[in-house]
Amino acid sequence: MMISSASSQQRLSDSTVIVPIKSLKNALLVKTDRDNLKKELVVARDSISSMEKVILRQDTALFICDTTRLILEDKVKDLKGIITSKDGMINERDKKITDLEDKIRGAKAAVLIATIGLILSLAL
Repeated sequence: MMISSASSQQRLSDSTVIVPIKSLKNALLVKTDRDNLKKELVVARDSISSMEKVILRQDTALFICDTTRLILEDKVKDLKGIITSKDGMINERDKKITDLEDKIRGAKAAVLIATIGLILSLAL
């Protein structure tokens, strides 16, 4: 251990211990750093706690969004099925309409031919 010069040492009030000023300064710096780190730890712990709450809320929101999305996808599938069914019904009606129009044309042609035939038979 090195002996410090008298000018670099400081006497304490009880005059039993002499501490070098450099050691005292270092000790005070270490204490200040320790106190600052304690405060930083408290802030960090509080921040982590707040972030955990935010993350929990976000997870809950995501779960609700996912559930809603799945429900909507099922509804879209159901609606696509209904649309396909309605399209089939429309196609059937279009075929029936076409068939009825063909029958009406055939009936009109038959009536026209019968009328011409009747007119010819009455004229002769």
